[in-house]
Amino acid sequence: MIYNYNEDYQYDSCVSQGVCSVNPRTSSLQEVLIMYLKLAAYYALKLYENGVQDDDTRNLILNTISILVSNFEFSERDFKVITQGFNRILPPLIQKYEANCKDNNIVPECLKSILKFKQSSDIIKSIRFGEKEFLKKSKQLSAQTRDLYKILFVLAKSLCINVLDLESFGIEDPGGYVAILRLLNSLNTEDSEKLKELIEETSVIDSTLMKELHSAKEKRYGKQRRYEVSYTTTPGKAVLVVGSNIRELEDVLEAFKGTEIDIYTHDEMLLANTYPKFSEYKNLKGQFGQGIENCLLDFATFPGPIILTRHSLYNVKHLYRGLLFTTDFATSKGVIKIKNKDFSEVIQSAENAKGFKTGRQCESISAGYDYDKLMNEVKQRKFDRIFIIGLGAYTLEQKAYFEKLLAKTPDNVLIISLSYCIQRDNIICVNACFDSFALTKIAEGISEETSAPISVFFPKCDRHSISQMIYLNRNERINIYVGKCTPIMLNPNMMITLKNLFGINSLTSVKKDLDDIEAG
Repeated sequence: MIYNYNEDYQYDSCVSQGVCSVNPRTSSLQEVLIMYLKLAAYYALKLYENGVQDDDTRNLILNTISILVSNFEFSERDFKVITQGFNRILPPLIQKYEANCKDNNIVPECLKSILKFKQSSDIIKSIRFGEKEFLKKSKQLSAQTRDLYKILFVLAKSLCINVLDLESFGIEDPGGYVAILRLLNSLNTEDSEKLKELIEETSVIDSTLMKELHSAKEKRYGKQRRYEVSYTTTPGKAVLVVGSNIRELEDVLEAFKGTEIDIYTHDEMLLANTYPKFSEYKNLKGQFGQGIENCLLDFATFPGPIILTRHSLYNVKHLYRGLLFTTDFATSKGVIKIKNKDFSEVIQSAENAKGFKTGRQCESISAGYDYDKLMNEVKQRKFDRIFIIGLGAYTLEQKAYFEKLLAKTPDNVLIISLSYCIQRDNIICVNACFDSFALTKIAEGISEETSAPISVFFPKCDRHSISQMIYLNRNERINIYVGKCTPIMLNPNMMITLKNLFGINSLTSVKKDLDDIEAG
Protein backbone atom coordinates (compact mmCIF):
# COMPACT_ATOMS: atom_id res chain seq x y z
CA MET A 1 0.00 0.00 0.00
CA ILE A 2 1.36 3.43 -0.94
CA TYR A 3 1.53 5.92 1.91
CA ASN A 4 -1.86 7.67 2.07
CA TYR A 5 -2.68 7.58 5.77
CA ASN A 6 -5.41 10.18 5.86
CA GLU A 7 -7.28 9.61 2.62
CA ASP A 8 -10.76 9.39 4.10
CA TYR A 9 -10.11 10.73 7.58
CA GLN A 10 -11.44 14.25 7.81
CA TYR A 11 -11.39 14.98 11.54
CA ASP A 12 -8.78 17.69 12.04
CA SER A 13 -7.59 18.64 15.53
CA CYS A 14 -5.83 21.69 14.08
CA VAL A 15 -9.14 23.14 12.94
CA SER A 16 -11.63 21.81 15.48
CA GLN A 17 -9.64 22.45 18.67
CA GLY A 18 -6.93 24.89 17.63
CA VAL A 19 -4.22 22.34 18.36
CA CYS A 20 -1.95 23.90 15.72
CA SER A 21 -2.74 27.51 16.61
CA VAL A 22 -1.18 29.95 19.05
CA ASN A 23 -3.50 31.46 21.66
CA PRO A 24 -3.25 35.20 22.56
CA ARG A 25 -1.62 34.48 25.93
CA THR A 26 1.14 32.40 24.36
CA SER A 27 1.53 34.88 21.51
CA SER A 28 2.12 37.75 23.97
CA LEU A 29 4.71 35.75 25.91
CA GLN A 30 6.43 34.77 22.68
CA GLU A 31 6.65 38.48 21.83
CA VAL A 32 8.54 39.10 25.07
CA LEU A 33 10.94 36.23 24.35
CA ILE A 34 11.54 37.55 20.83
CA MET A 35 12.54 40.91 22.33
CA TYR A 36 15.07 39.13 24.54
CA LEU A 37 16.32 37.10 21.57
CA LYS A 38 16.81 40.23 19.43
CA LEU A 39 18.84 41.93 22.14
CA ALA A 40 20.97 38.88 22.96
CA ALA A 41 21.59 38.17 19.26
CA TYR A 42 22.74 41.76 18.65
CA TYR A 43 25.56 41.56 21.20
CA ALA A 44 26.40 37.90 20.52
CA LEU A 45 26.85 38.72 16.83
CA LYS A 46 28.98 41.81 17.60
CA LEU A 47 31.25 39.67 19.79
CA TYR A 48 31.39 36.87 17.21
CA GLU A 49 32.49 39.34 14.54
CA ASN A 50 35.32 40.33 16.90
CA GLY A 51 36.33 36.67 17.38
CA VAL A 52 34.52 36.01 20.68
CA GLN A 53 31.77 33.42 21.28
CA ASP A 54 29.73 33.31 24.47
CA ASP A 55 28.59 29.71 25.03
CA ASP A 56 25.96 30.56 27.68
CA THR A 57 24.29 32.97 25.28
CA ARG A 58 24.47 30.45 22.45
CA ASN A 59 22.77 27.74 24.49
CA LEU A 60 20.04 30.06 25.76
CA ILE A 61 19.28 31.44 22.29
CA LEU A 62 19.04 27.99 20.70
CA ASN A 63 16.96 26.55 23.53
CA THR A 64 14.58 29.52 23.49
CA ILE A 65 14.01 29.27 19.73
CA SER A 66 13.52 25.54 20.20
CA ILE A 67 10.71 26.34 22.65
CA LEU A 68 9.12 28.74 20.18
CA VAL A 69 9.21 26.00 17.53
CA SER A 70 6.93 23.94 19.75
CA ASN A 71 3.34 25.02 20.14
CA PHE A 72 2.42 24.86 23.79
CA GLU A 73 1.26 26.89 26.77
CA PHE A 74 4.09 28.43 28.75
CA SER A 75 3.93 27.46 32.39
CA GLU A 76 4.73 30.34 34.74
CA ARG A 77 7.72 28.41 36.06
CA ASP A 78 9.27 27.80 32.64
CA PHE A 79 8.66 31.34 31.44
CA LYS A 80 10.39 32.65 34.56
CA VAL A 81 13.33 30.29 34.04
CA ILE A 82 13.82 31.54 30.48
CA THR A 83 13.46 35.26 31.22
CA GLN A 84 15.64 34.97 34.32
CA GLY A 85 18.24 33.30 32.11
CA PHE A 86 18.25 36.30 29.78
CA ASN A 87 18.23 38.75 32.70
CA ARG A 88 21.28 36.91 34.06
CA ILE A 89 23.36 36.71 30.88
CA LEU A 90 22.56 40.02 29.18
CA PRO A 91 24.30 42.49 31.54
CA PRO A 92 27.65 40.59 31.50
CA LEU A 93 27.24 40.00 27.74
CA ILE A 94 26.93 43.75 27.15
CA GLN A 95 29.86 44.39 29.48
CA LYS A 96 31.94 41.80 27.63
CA TYR A 97 31.12 43.54 24.35
CA GLU A 98 32.05 46.97 25.71
CA ALA A 99 35.32 45.60 27.17
CA ASN A 100 36.12 43.92 23.85
CA CYS A 101 35.54 47.21 22.03
CA LYS A 102 37.82 49.00 24.46
CA ASP A 103 40.57 46.41 23.99
CA ASN A 104 40.33 46.76 20.20
CA ASN A 105 39.93 50.56 20.16
CA ILE A 106 36.42 50.26 18.72
CA VAL A 107 33.59 52.63 19.55
CA PRO A 108 30.82 50.44 21.03
CA GLU A 109 27.42 50.53 19.31
CA CYS A 110 24.90 49.70 22.01
CA LEU A 111 21.29 48.85 21.19
CA LYS A 112 18.47 50.67 22.92
CA SER A 113 15.88 48.44 24.54
CA ILE A 114 12.81 48.88 26.72
CA LEU A 115 13.62 45.62 28.54
CA LYS A 116 14.69 46.01 32.14
CA PHE A 117 16.87 43.14 33.30
CA LYS A 118 15.79 43.39 36.95
CA GLN A 119 12.11 43.56 36.16
CA SER A 120 9.77 40.97 37.64
CA SER A 121 9.06 37.87 35.55
CA ASP A 122 5.42 38.05 36.62
CA ILE A 123 3.55 36.32 33.83
CA ILE A 124 0.52 38.68 33.88
CA LYS A 125 2.75 41.76 33.53
CA SER A 126 4.69 39.99 30.79
CA ILE A 127 1.49 39.23 28.86
CA ARG A 128 0.51 42.91 29.00
CA PHE A 129 4.04 43.94 28.03
CA GLY A 130 3.97 41.56 25.05
CA GLU A 131 0.55 42.80 23.95
CA LYS A 132 1.76 46.41 23.96
CA GLU A 133 4.84 45.51 21.92
CA PHE A 134 2.73 43.60 19.41
CA LEU A 135 0.32 46.53 18.99
CA LYS A 136 3.21 48.98 18.64
CA LYS A 137 4.73 46.89 15.86
CA SER A 138 1.37 46.67 14.13
CA LYS A 139 1.11 50.47 14.06
CA GLN A 140 4.71 51.33 13.24
CA LEU A 141 5.67 48.67 10.68
CA SER A 142 4.30 48.13 7.20
CA ALA A 143 2.42 44.91 6.50
CA GLN A 144 5.25 43.75 4.24
CA THR A 145 7.91 44.36 6.89
CA ARG A 146 5.85 42.49 9.49
CA ASP A 147 5.50 39.56 7.10
CA LEU A 148 9.24 39.59 6.35
CA TYR A 149 9.91 39.46 10.09
CA LYS A 150 7.63 36.44 10.38
CA ILE A 151 9.40 34.74 7.47
CA LEU A 152 12.77 35.51 9.06
CA PHE A 153 11.68 33.96 12.31
CA VAL A 154 10.31 30.86 10.55
CA LEU A 155 13.74 30.46 8.95
CA ALA A 156 15.40 30.90 12.34
CA LYS A 157 13.24 28.07 13.71
CA SER A 158 14.12 25.80 10.79
CA LEU A 159 17.83 26.54 11.27
CA CYS A 160 17.54 25.93 15.01
CA ILE A 161 15.93 22.53 14.51
CA ASN A 162 18.66 21.48 12.08
CA VAL A 163 21.49 22.84 14.25
CA LEU A 164 20.23 21.05 17.38
CA ASP A 165 19.44 17.84 15.50
CA LEU A 166 22.95 17.85 14.04
CA GLU A 167 24.37 18.34 17.54
CA SER A 168 22.47 15.24 18.68
CA PHE A 169 24.65 13.36 16.16
CA GLY A 170 27.81 15.00 17.54
CA ILE A 171 28.14 17.48 14.66
CA GLU A 172 28.53 21.20 15.35
CA ASP A 173 27.94 23.67 12.54
CA PRO A 174 28.86 27.21 13.69
CA GLY A 175 27.61 28.63 10.40
CA GLY A 176 24.05 27.69 11.31
CA TYR A 177 24.22 29.47 14.66
CA VAL A 178 25.73 32.61 13.13
CA ALA A 179 22.97 32.60 10.50
CA ILE A 180 20.41 32.51 13.35
CA LEU A 181 22.11 35.49 15.02
CA ARG A 182 21.98 37.46 11.77
CA LEU A 183 18.31 36.64 11.28
CA LEU A 184 17.42 37.71 14.82
CA ASN A 185 19.56 40.82 14.54
CA SER A 186 17.81 41.76 11.29
CA LEU A 187 14.58 42.12 13.29
CA ASN A 188 16.08 45.47 14.31
CA THR A 189 16.00 46.83 10.74
CA GLU A 190 13.21 47.77 8.33
CA ASP A 191 15.06 47.68 5.00
CA SER A 192 12.92 45.28 2.91
CA GLU A 193 15.59 44.72 0.26
CA LYS A 194 18.22 43.78 2.85
CA LEU A 195 15.74 41.51 4.62
CA LYS A 196 14.88 39.77 1.35
CA GLU A 197 18.57 39.27 0.52
CA LEU A 198 19.27 37.84 3.99
CA ILE A 199 16.30 35.46 3.71
CA GLU A 200 17.61 34.08 0.40
CA GLU A 201 21.15 33.69 1.75
CA THR A 202 19.88 31.95 4.87
CA SER A 203 17.77 29.48 2.88
CA VAL A 204 21.00 28.25 1.25
CA ILE A 205 22.64 27.73 4.66
CA ASP A 206 19.55 25.92 5.93
CA SER A 207 19.51 23.62 2.91
CA THR A 208 23.16 22.75 3.55
CA LEU A 209 22.31 21.86 7.15
CA MET A 210 19.48 19.60 5.96
CA LYS A 211 21.90 17.79 3.65
CA GLU A 212 24.41 17.36 6.47
CA LEU A 213 21.68 16.00 8.72
CA HIS A 214 20.51 13.55 6.06
CA SER A 215 24.09 12.30 5.64
CA ALA A 216 24.53 11.95 9.41
CA LYS A 217 21.39 9.81 9.63
CA GLU A 218 22.47 7.50 6.81
CA LYS A 219 25.98 7.20 8.26
CA ARG A 220 24.59 6.12 11.65
CA TYR A 221 21.54 4.10 10.60
CA GLY A 222 22.26 2.95 7.05
CA LYS A 223 20.99 4.12 3.68
CA GLN A 224 17.28 4.84 3.50
CA ARG A 225 15.23 2.23 1.65
CA ARG A 226 11.64 1.34 0.93
CA TYR A 227 10.07 -0.44 3.88
CA GLU A 228 6.65 -1.78 4.85
CA VAL A 229 5.63 0.00 8.05
CA SER A 230 3.03 -1.67 10.24
CA TYR A 231 0.00 0.21 11.59
CA THR A 232 -1.14 -2.88 13.50
CA THR A 233 -1.26 -2.70 17.30
CA THR A 234 -0.57 -5.78 19.40
CA PRO A 235 -1.70 -6.67 22.95
CA GLY A 236 0.64 -5.34 25.61
CA LYS A 237 2.02 -2.27 27.34
CA ALA A 238 3.08 0.52 24.98
CA VAL A 239 4.79 3.90 24.59
CA LEU A 240 4.26 6.42 21.78
CA VAL A 241 7.23 8.51 20.56
CA VAL A 242 6.29 11.76 18.82
CA GLY A 243 8.32 14.24 16.76
CA SER A 244 11.05 14.16 14.13
CA ASN A 245 14.43 13.59 15.82
CA ILE A 246 15.14 9.89 15.28
CA ARG A 247 18.31 10.19 17.37
CA GLU A 248 16.03 10.61 20.39
CA LEU A 249 13.99 7.60 19.30
CA GLU A 250 17.22 5.60 19.39
CA ASP A 251 17.75 6.70 23.01
CA VAL A 252 14.22 5.56 23.89
CA LEU A 253 14.68 2.17 22.23
CA GLU A 254 17.99 1.63 24.00
CA ALA A 255 16.40 2.50 27.35
CA PHE A 256 13.53 0.05 26.77
CA LYS A 257 15.74 -2.87 25.73
CA GLY A 258 15.02 -5.88 27.87
CA THR A 259 11.50 -4.74 28.77
CA GLU A 260 8.21 -6.14 27.47
CA ILE A 261 6.99 -2.66 26.53
CA ASP A 262 6.28 -1.97 22.84
CA ILE A 263 7.31 1.28 21.13
CA TYR A 264 5.18 2.99 18.46
CA THR A 265 6.10 6.04 16.38
CA HIS A 266 3.83 8.96 15.49
CA ASP A 267 3.81 11.56 12.73
CA GLU A 268 7.30 12.32 11.28
CA MET A 269 8.96 9.73 13.53
CA LEU A 270 7.67 7.12 11.08
CA LEU A 271 10.76 7.87 8.96
CA ALA A 272 12.91 5.92 11.43
CA ASN A 273 11.37 2.77 10.01
CA THR A 274 13.03 3.48 6.63
CA TYR A 275 16.56 3.13 8.09
CA PRO A 276 17.98 -0.44 8.40
CA LYS A 277 19.37 0.08 11.92
CA PHE A 278 15.91 0.45 13.49
CA SER A 279 14.76 -2.96 12.27
CA GLU A 280 17.16 -4.41 14.86
CA TYR A 281 14.97 -3.17 17.72
CA LYS A 282 12.35 -5.81 18.52
CA ASN A 283 10.35 -3.38 20.70
CA LEU A 284 9.68 -1.09 17.73
CA LYS A 285 6.29 -2.23 16.44
CA GLY A 286 5.44 0.43 13.86
CA GLN A 287 3.33 3.57 13.48
CA PHE A 288 0.24 4.64 15.41
CA GLY A 289 -2.36 7.29 14.59
CA GLN A 290 -3.15 9.78 11.87
CA GLY A 291 -0.43 12.40 12.42
CA ILE A 292 -0.23 16.01 13.58
CA GLU A 293 -3.55 17.06 12.02
CA ASN A 294 -5.35 14.54 14.24
CA CYS A 295 -3.06 14.39 17.25
CA LEU A 296 -5.82 15.20 19.76
CA LEU A 297 -7.67 11.98 18.97
CA ASP A 298 -4.45 9.98 18.53
CA PHE A 299 -3.07 10.99 21.93
CA ALA A 300 -6.38 10.58 23.74
CA THR A 301 -6.83 7.02 22.47
CA PHE A 302 -3.28 5.78 23.01
CA PRO A 303 -3.32 3.53 26.14
CA GLY A 304 0.11 4.41 27.45
CA PRO A 305 2.61 7.23 28.03
CA ILE A 306 3.54 9.59 25.19
CA ILE A 307 7.03 11.04 24.73
CA LEU A 308 7.12 14.43 22.99
CA THR A 309 10.65 14.79 21.61
CA ARG A 310 12.27 18.17 20.98
CA HIS A 311 10.51 20.55 18.59
CA SER A 312 7.25 18.57 18.72
CA LEU A 313 4.58 20.93 17.39
CA TYR A 314 1.65 20.26 19.69
CA ASN A 315 -0.64 22.32 21.89
CA VAL A 316 -1.50 19.86 24.67
CA LYS A 317 -3.89 22.00 26.68
CA HIS A 318 -6.83 19.80 25.59
CA LEU A 319 -5.13 16.55 26.59
CA TYR A 320 -5.26 14.63 29.82
CA ARG A 321 -2.23 14.93 32.09
CA GLY A 322 0.05 12.39 33.70
CA LEU A 323 0.96 10.34 30.64
CA LEU A 324 2.75 13.08 28.68
CA PHE A 325 6.55 13.36 28.85
CA THR A 326 9.05 15.52 26.97
CA THR A 327 12.79 15.78 26.36
CA ASP A 328 12.45 19.47 25.45
CA PHE A 329 14.19 22.35 27.21
CA ALA A 330 10.91 23.55 28.77
CA THR A 331 7.57 21.89 29.32
CA SER A 332 3.90 22.65 28.95
CA LYS A 333 1.78 22.60 32.08
CA GLY A 334 1.17 19.01 33.19
CA VAL A 335 3.90 17.51 30.96
CA ILE A 336 6.69 15.67 32.79
CA LYS A 337 10.26 16.54 31.80
CA ILE A 338 12.74 13.76 31.01
CA LYS A 339 16.22 14.68 32.28
CA ASN A 340 19.59 13.21 31.29
CA LYS A 341 18.00 10.48 29.15
CA ASP A 342 16.49 8.89 32.26
CA PHE A 343 13.35 7.10 31.04
CA SER A 344 12.69 5.20 34.27
CA GLU A 345 9.57 7.26 35.05
CA VAL A 346 8.23 6.59 31.53
CA ILE A 347 8.84 2.86 31.96
CA GLN A 348 6.98 2.89 35.28
CA SER A 349 4.12 4.85 33.71
CA ALA A 350 3.89 2.36 30.84
CA GLU A 351 3.78 -0.60 33.21
CA ASN A 352 0.96 1.06 35.20
CA ALA A 353 -1.04 2.03 32.09
CA LYS A 354 -3.66 -0.30 30.63
CA GLY A 355 -1.87 -0.87 27.31
CA PHE A 356 -3.52 -2.51 24.32
CA LYS A 357 -5.83 -5.30 25.48
CA THR A 358 -6.51 -6.99 22.16
CA GLY A 359 -4.69 -4.98 19.49
CA ARG A 360 -6.01 -4.12 16.04
CA GLN A 361 -5.02 -5.45 12.63
CA CYS A 362 -4.36 -2.64 10.11
CA GLU A 363 -2.93 -2.53 6.61
CA SER A 364 0.78 -1.69 6.40
CA ILE A 365 2.04 1.22 4.33
CA SER A 366 5.08 1.49 2.09
CA ALA A 367 7.50 4.25 3.12
CA GLY A 368 10.90 5.35 1.89
CA TYR A 369 12.39 5.35 -1.61
CA ASP A 370 15.58 4.63 -3.56
CA TYR A 371 16.97 7.96 -4.81
CA ASP A 372 19.44 6.42 -7.28
CA LYS A 373 16.74 4.23 -8.79
CA LEU A 374 14.48 7.25 -9.20
CA MET A 375 17.18 9.29 -10.96
CA ASN A 376 17.88 6.41 -13.36
CA GLU A 377 14.20 6.20 -14.22
CA VAL A 378 14.02 9.95 -14.86
CA LYS A 379 17.02 9.76 -17.21
CA GLN A 380 15.23 7.15 -19.32
CA ARG A 381 12.12 9.30 -19.83
CA LYS A 382 11.44 11.85 -22.56
CA PHE A 383 9.47 14.93 -21.49
CA ASP A 384 9.14 18.69 -22.04
CA ARG A 385 8.37 19.73 -18.47
CA ILE A 386 8.47 18.27 -14.96
CA PHE A 387 6.03 18.53 -12.05
CA ILE A 388 7.18 17.52 -8.56
CA ILE A 389 4.38 17.18 -5.99
CA GLY A 390 5.44 17.28 -2.35
CA LEU A 391 3.93 15.80 0.79
CA GLY A 392 0.15 16.00 0.96
CA ALA A 393 -2.32 17.29 3.56
CA TYR A 394 -5.10 14.96 2.33
CA THR A 395 -8.00 17.27 3.00
CA LEU A 396 -10.93 16.74 0.63
CA GLU A 397 -10.12 20.03 -1.12
CA GLN A 398 -6.45 19.14 -1.61
CA LYS A 399 -7.26 15.63 -2.72
CA ALA A 400 -9.75 16.86 -5.33
CA TYR A 401 -7.25 19.42 -6.68
CA PHE A 402 -4.37 16.99 -7.12
CA GLU A 403 -6.50 14.17 -8.50
CA LYS A 404 -7.68 16.59 -11.17
CA LEU A 405 -4.14 17.90 -11.74
CA LEU A 406 -2.82 14.37 -12.25
CA ALA A 407 -5.64 13.59 -14.66
CA LYS A 408 -5.44 16.85 -16.67
CA THR A 409 -1.67 17.21 -16.99
CA PRO A 410 -0.52 16.64 -20.61
CA ASP A 411 1.40 13.47 -21.47
CA ASN A 412 4.54 15.43 -22.32
CA VAL A 413 4.88 16.42 -18.64
CA LEU A 414 6.65 14.03 -16.28
CA ILE A 415 5.07 14.00 -12.81
CA ILE A 416 6.99 12.85 -9.74
CA SER A 417 4.61 12.67 -6.80
CA LEU A 418 5.59 12.19 -3.17
CA SER A 419 1.97 11.84 -2.07
CA TYR A 420 -1.03 11.90 -4.42
CA CYS A 421 -0.86 9.25 -7.13
CA ILE A 422 -2.79 7.57 -9.93
CA GLN A 423 -1.63 5.09 -12.54
CA ARG A 424 -0.44 6.89 -15.67
CA ASP A 425 2.59 6.37 -17.88
CA ASN A 426 3.92 9.86 -17.16
CA ILE A 427 3.61 9.59 -13.35
CA ILE A 428 6.32 8.26 -11.01
CA CYS A 429 5.10 7.60 -7.45
CA VAL A 430 7.67 8.15 -4.70
CA ASN A 431 6.90 6.92 -1.20
CA ALA A 432 8.72 9.74 0.59
CA CYS A 433 6.24 9.73 3.48
CA PHE A 434 7.15 12.49 6.01
CA ASP A 435 10.58 13.10 4.44
CA SER A 436 10.34 16.81 3.58
CA PHE A 437 14.02 16.89 2.58
CA ALA A 438 13.22 14.43 -0.23
CA LEU A 439 11.49 17.23 -2.14
CA THR A 440 14.62 19.40 -2.19
CA LYS A 441 16.90 16.47 -2.95
CA ILE A 442 14.78 15.26 -5.88
CA ALA A 443 14.22 18.76 -7.31
CA GLU A 444 17.92 19.58 -7.19
CA GLY A 445 18.91 16.21 -8.63
CA ILE A 446 16.52 16.53 -11.55
CA SER A 447 17.57 20.13 -12.18
CA GLU A 448 21.16 18.93 -12.58
CA GLU A 449 20.14 16.12 -14.97
CA THR A 450 17.85 18.03 -17.32
CA SER A 451 17.25 21.50 -18.74
CA ALA A 452 13.45 21.11 -18.66
CA PRO A 453 11.45 23.66 -16.61
CA ILE A 454 10.30 22.35 -13.23
CA SER A 455 7.19 23.18 -11.22
CA VAL A 456 7.31 22.19 -7.54
CA PHE A 457 4.03 21.88 -5.62
CA PHE A 458 3.80 22.18 -1.82
CA PRO A 459 0.37 20.74 -0.90
CA LYS A 460 1.09 21.41 2.79
CA CYS A 461 3.72 23.18 4.90
CA ASP A 462 5.94 21.90 7.68
CA ARG A 463 8.55 23.75 9.72
CA HIS A 464 11.09 23.67 6.88
CA SER A 465 8.78 24.36 3.92
CA ILE A 466 9.18 28.15 3.67
CA SER A 467 12.95 27.79 3.76
CA GLN A 468 12.74 25.11 1.05
CA MET A 469 10.42 27.21 -1.12
CA ILE A 470 12.77 30.19 -1.05
CA TYR A 471 15.83 28.00 -1.62
CA LEU A 472 14.38 26.16 -4.62
CA ASN A 473 12.91 29.35 -6.05
CA ARG A 474 16.44 30.74 -6.50
CA ASN A 475 16.77 28.33 -9.43
CA GLU A 476 15.45 30.16 -12.49
CA ARG A 477 14.01 26.95 -13.97
CA ILE A 478 11.96 26.11 -10.87
CA ASN A 479 8.55 27.63 -10.13
CA ILE A 480 6.87 27.11 -6.75
CA TYR A 481 3.16 26.54 -6.08
CA VAL A 482 1.78 26.36 -2.53
CA GLY A 483 -1.52 24.99 -1.23
CA LYS A 484 -3.42 26.11 1.86
CA CYS A 485 -1.19 25.75 4.91
CA THR A 486 -1.90 25.74 8.63
CA PRO A 487 -1.85 29.43 9.71
CA ILE A 488 0.80 28.73 12.34
CA MET A 489 3.13 27.83 9.43
CA LEU A 490 2.04 30.21 6.67
CA ASN A 491 -0.82 32.68 6.96
CA PRO A 492 -2.47 34.42 3.95
CA ASN A 493 -0.64 37.72 4.51
CA MET A 494 2.74 36.00 4.49
CA MET A 495 1.70 34.26 1.28
CA ILE A 496 1.06 37.64 -0.35
CA THR A 497 4.58 38.76 0.58
CA LEU A 498 6.10 35.51 -0.70
CA LYS A 499 4.29 36.12 -4.00
CA ASN A 500 5.22 39.80 -4.33
CA LEU A 501 8.88 39.56 -3.28
CA PHE A 502 9.87 35.99 -4.14
CA GLY A 503 7.48 35.02 -6.95
CA ILE A 504 6.03 32.05 -5.03
CA ASN A 505 2.51 31.21 -6.21
CA SER A 506 -0.65 30.07 -4.44
CA LEU A 507 -2.66 27.20 -5.89
CA THR A 508 -5.87 28.45 -7.54
CA SER A 509 -7.72 26.15 -9.95
CA VAL A 510 -6.17 23.32 -11.93
CA LYS A 511 -7.03 24.93 -15.29
CA LYS A 512 -5.63 28.35 -14.35
CA ASP A 513 -2.48 26.90 -12.78
CA LEU A 514 -1.79 24.66 -15.81
CA ASP A 515 -2.40 27.60 -18.17
CA ASP A 516 -0.03 29.83 -16.15
CA ILE A 517 2.65 27.13 -16.09
CA GLU A 518 2.36 26.60 -19.84
CA ALA A 519 2.51 30.35 -20.48
CA GLY A 520 5.44 30.44 -18.12
